[in-house]
This record gives sequence, structure tokens and C-alpha cells, in this order.
Amino acid sequence: MKASDDGLRIRVRDPVLRQFLVLEADALVLAPAIVPPEDAEEIAQRFKVPLTADGFFLEAHMKLRPIDFATEGVFLCGMAHAPKTVSESIAQAMGAAARAATLLSKEELELEATISEVVDANCDGCAYCIAPCPYDALVLIEYMYGGEIKRTVQRNPALCKGCGVCMATCPKQGIFVRSYRPEQLAAMVDAALGVA
Repeated sequence: MKASDDGLRIRVRDPVLRQFLVLEADALVLAPAIVPPEDAEEIAQRFKVPLTADGFFLEAHMKLRPIDFATEGVFLCGMAHAPKTVSESIAQAMGAAARAATLLSKEELELEATISEVVDANCDGCAYCIAPCPYDALVLIEYMYGGEIKRTVQRNPALCKGCGVCMATCPKQGIFVRSYRPEQLAAMVDAALGVA
């Protein structure tokens, strides 16, 4: 940037032409900073999606799932992700629309096979597993059995992702993730350590 007699002469790189241009201008106005919206944290909690340290939304995986969140059916695009150019925002929006169309085009969706199972015989309704569940897939229910009020946990299979947090917090082995029962995990550890 140089000041000339007639005004400013600005040298910029044009990303479309892929070359430098010299512009004669009367004034130079810099773009303001791009900051995340004030209600980003509230939106993140409502949709159960993570935020970066800067307050923008964080994708499931930078390379493998750049427009997906860990929450099924919620997609990311544009400047909600990070400051970017218009062409980058459009490309990401097209990807998010394609992912949404993939889901909407199906008559039925397959649920995750590896989800939690409640063992009513062991569950005493202590509810230690409910609050830590990141997907709100567990609720405490009460029912009558043999003239007594019993409490147990019920799992919503559509919300459960099989993360295992409930299994880790249950003190009575009243809930487990399919194919990962405590005795199965113990057998795997024994096999890995060579214990007979």
C-alpha cells in the first residue's frame, strides 16, 4: 500500500484470478472481525453440539466428517464453523444439503446396534447414570411390582449412541452396552494380558 498524489495505491491478491492486482483507491476500509454469535452456547446446548475455544461450532472430525456433528441429523456449514470466504461457505453448504438429502430420502433409518441395555434385576433406580448421559437417552421410571413401587431406568433406543458413560457410572452393573458386558471386557483384558 502506497500513498500517491491522487490517493492510495493498493496491491492485493485476487483469489479468483490467482494474481496480484494494483488498485487505485480513495480510501481503504478493513473488514471488521468475525466473531461467533452471542447465543452460540445456548444453541450448542440445545442441539448437543460442541464449540471450539473461539466459540464457533466444532465438526465431528476435521478430515473424515467435516460437515457432521456427533449428534445425528445436525450438519455444519458456513461461518458457524469459522471465518471463511463466500466460495468456501457455498461449498460447505452444498455438502450439508447433500448430507441432509441423504437422510431425508430414506423411508426408514437404521438405529445404532451398539446401544445400552438396562438389567432390571440389577437396577435399583439410583439414577447415577441419567445426568452423565450426553444424549439424554435415559429416564427414571417408577412402576408397581408385587404391591411395591419399584424404580428403574429406561433407555430411548433412538437417542442412545452406545457411548458407555452410563455403564461406567452404574455401581450395580444395572446397565451395559451391547457386546461390551463387564464379563466380556474382563475376558478381553485377560486375553490381552495372557492370563489364563
